[in-house]
Amino acid sequence: MLHLPTVISISLLLNILIGGFFITVYNYKKQRCYLYLGASCAVFVVAQIFACLRIVLDNTFITHYLADLCIIISPVLAIIGLQKVTHTHSRTSRHFLTLIFVSAIILLPIYAVTAGQMVTSIIIATLFMYAAYLVHKMKCAAPIQQKILSACFISHSIIMYIQSMMLAAPHITNTVLDFHQPLQAILINHIILATATALVLPFLLFVNIEEKLQRLVNHDTLTCLLNRRGFFMQGQALLKQGIAHQQSFAVVMIDIDHFKRVNDRYGHSTGDTAIKWIAQHIMAQLNDHDIAARIGGEEFALLLPDQSLYQAKETAQRLCDAIREHSLHFKGNSIDLSVSVGISSSYDANASIKTLLDQADKRLYIAKAKGRDQVVICDHQAGQMVNNTM
Repeated sequence: MLHLPTVISISLLLNILIGGFFITVYNYKKQRCYLYLGASCAVFVVAQIFACLRIVLDNTFITHYLADLCIIISPVLAIIGLQKVTHTHSRTSRHFLTLIFVSAIILLPIYAVTAGQMVTSIIIATLFMYAAYLVHKMKCAAPIQQKILSACFISHSIIMYIQSMMLAAPHITNTVLDFHQPLQAILINHIILATATALVLPFLLFVNIEEKLQRLVNHDTLTCLLNRRGFFMQGQALLKQGIAHQQSFAVVMIDIDHFKRVNDRYGHSTGDTAIKWIAQHIMAQLNDHDIAARIGGEEFALLLPDQSLYQAKETAQRLCDAIREHSLHFKGNSIDLSVSVGISSSYDANASIKTLLDQADKRLYIAKAKGRDQVVICDHQAGQMVNNTM
């Protein structure tokens, strides 16, 4: 069996470091989830210290009552921190405060006997199971670490339930049972799992934060489509993949016709709604592997892998027809919209997103010059299909 004092010492050190890390991040970012998670680590350290004082201090109020209360408070703080991360309703925080208050009252007359430890075990086992549920609900960019954290909470919960049953067994059976060794093993596992949870949690949070930052950087906040930067990043990767598989690919430029008139007549809030409405129509026409972006005020771009110029034209024409045949209804107004579309296509291994986008943009303006609400796939100047990239 592992040496208990060594396990406790390592756990104390790691929880102090992790708690300090969370508090430091809170001081920098001012997000309360880090404050609660840091406090959870700190309270767990205090609980361990109080429990260890049993060796030198004959005061069960400190070494049992306060230690048990801190052991309950620590997962409560961790759960509140997780709720802040998952944006769960904050009203449940009041329920946890009530739980701590009720636990303090229940433990007061029984902390010096086995019943106190048994009640504490049941409470924290239930808390860990709820924490596992919260982690499972998280939208996470690191699914493996998410499963590890859930497993830590579930294992911790099961161990605590087993401990409560072992403590209750002698009273239920009216026989003397020696569970000293199993209970010590459970204590060691409890400390290891708590520390493992504290180690995995920061990684999971920061992976999620990085993913959110990447989403903010690469996505348009109004439409939730990619922005220009995201389109070029994902588009170039998709382009290389298509070239490797010898697929054709098409780039489509879309512009809302007379959009300035919509803004001037109905206001910018209606204009924003019109942009989102057009984006919804665009997404309705796309396949799973196609990508769409809002790359300007009322301009959109699509990359359609494994589509020829004529196939892309059919897709774009369906989009034009759908927008023409439906009106935008907003604030009591019925607004008819249309779009102009330019398309370029390529099989060329040397093609780039920028080259294809420039070509599609040129054809978009030809569509506008020819009367709008149409799809153009050739250069007006040449009067024939342009195979510059085919």
